[in-house]
Amino acid sequence: MQELSLTQNLLDTALKNADSKRIRNVNLLIGPFSADREESIRFYWRDLAKGTPGEGAQLHFQHVTVDMKCIECGGTFSFEDDRSICMYCQSSPTPLLGEDEVKLESLVVE
Repeated sequence: MQELSLTQNLLDTALKNADSKRIRNVNLLIGPFSADREESIRFYWRDLAKGTPGEGAQLHFQHVTVDMKCIECGGTFSFEDDRSICMYCQSSPTPLLGEDEVKLESLVVE
């Protein structure tokens, strides 16, 4: 259900920024822990955007990295390959420094 409200917020933001123009492309940034959300967002977008300038828009996802910081040694590194342990001292877990979510980056409107 979280994807439904997330998609509604993305659509609302897109519609506001499109200023009543037809939205052709929606460019989104997505964190590494959110990859499985793409299909849900596409599904909900198709339903929620019906009858709006966002109907038929193509969603494009760009995957971004999230930095992590080790509590033990203070090392900072990018999250990759499902690694949640420190690459320097091997301690676990390490907290995220940035946000891991889906964000609207840009729109293409006509």
